[in-house]
Amino acid sequence: MLLALLFDSASANDRVNIVVQEPQFTFSAGQPLILDREAKLGEHEIDLSLRLRPLLEASNYSKAYEEITAFGGKPSAARHLLAAQLLSINGDYDAAIRSYQAAIKQMPHLTRAHAGIGTLYLLMQRYEPARQSLSKAVSLGVNDAETFAQLGYLNHKLSNPWSAITAYQQALMLEPDNAQSQQGLLAVLIASGQVSSASALISEMLKKDPASVALWQQRANLALQTQNAERALSSLETSIRLGDDNPQNRLAAALLHMRQENFDRASQLLKRNIDDSEIDPASLYPLVIWMIRENAIDHASSLIKAIRGSVLTAPKRQQSLISEMQGRLATAKNDSTRAVAFLSKAVDLDPANGDALVELARLHLSRAEFAQASLMFERAEMIGGHVKSAMLGRAQVAIETRDYAEALRLVRKVQGQFPGSYELDGYIQSLTSLYSAQKSSL
Repeated sequence: MLLALLFDSASANDRVNIVVQEPQFTFSAGQPLILDREAKLGEHEIDLSLRLRPLLEASNYSKAYEEITAFGGKPSAARHLLAAQLLSINGDYDAAIRSYQAAIKQMPHLTRAHAGIGTLYLLMQRYEPARQSLSKAVSLGVNDAETFAQLGYLNHKLSNPWSAITAYQQALMLEPDNAQSQQGLLAVLIASGQVSSASALISEMLKKDPASVALWQQRANLALQTQNAERALSSLETSIRLGDDNPQNRLAAALLHMRQENFDRASQLLKRNIDDSEIDPASLYPLVIWMIRENAIDHASSLIKAIRGSVLTAPKRQQSLISEMQGRLATAKNDSTRAVAFLSKAVDLDPANGDALVELARLHLSRAEFAQASLMFERAEMIGGHVKSAMLGRAQVAIETRDYAEALRLVRKVQGQFPGSYELDGYIQSLTSLYSAQKSSL
């Protein structure tokens, strides 16, 4: 009767996480420096206009601003507007906003001032007032791709996905090939769970930019969301081939390869992470155990050897995991002597390594070393997460030594401590029968 229900360290359902490069959005505070569009300098500022034109055409913005500030008389809305634009170029956003507001005070419908304030607030990450100003500009007639793209970005930041999508779509209507607006729309579609639309957009974008690592990462991520593992893996591999050097993505690709039992490629990817010191024994441990259970012994062995060489001065907890992996590998090779040695070392290095204790106890049990097995199970029982398996292990030792009363007591105790262990009902019936028969024979 095999009773021990032992801890599973790894499975093919380990979670796959893909890191996607964040899209980079670039917004400019500058506007076309035109003197006679929408707002014109006043008649008393004609002389200023003559001085400014050659300076603006030569991009001599500092001198142009000096001319504006030195010029007398009451400033027109156009002069405030131009001053704001020059201040924006110089990076003095607070002063620029004040100049824009002075222009709006004179001309409430001055769209370029509203749009300018919105852009500056965006650059200052003051998203709510930025959206208000840009929305006002649009309501007054602004109809350029840059403004709609900024509104899309802001609505996404402010958790208004539908408004963001509408804004980005409007921007793309005006500039269909604008990569930044496409990236923004893609980000919103993904965030709002519109996987089908996002996948279609990625396919369109990849036709124009097939070497984009970020797009292949996004394609892989979306494929995972639709449980299309093959598409996810092929996309990840393309991303890696194009230069994706993110260790998390190599790990994700390794996990997907392992699910397909392609342990050769999985090992290559994991070794790269080991060589780059991007994976520690604790993270590698479940993958090695997985390989051992799938009989990929040579691959597991090569990974253990690699991790040993990379963490020669590792903390005892990590050294314990490495020894445990060596012990489990020896067990898989039917070398119980070396397995006992490695697992004993793992327990010595970290007495709280419950997995190693349980594995060592099972090994002693298989060698009919019942006293040692019972002792290891008792130690494991003191460690959280191993109580049930350790108690059932002790019950198995009692069965092997024909102590059916003790086995029955332990199994009933497990049922009491772990409600819902209905799988033990049959064992209890069998043990009850064995115990009754044993008593009758005495």
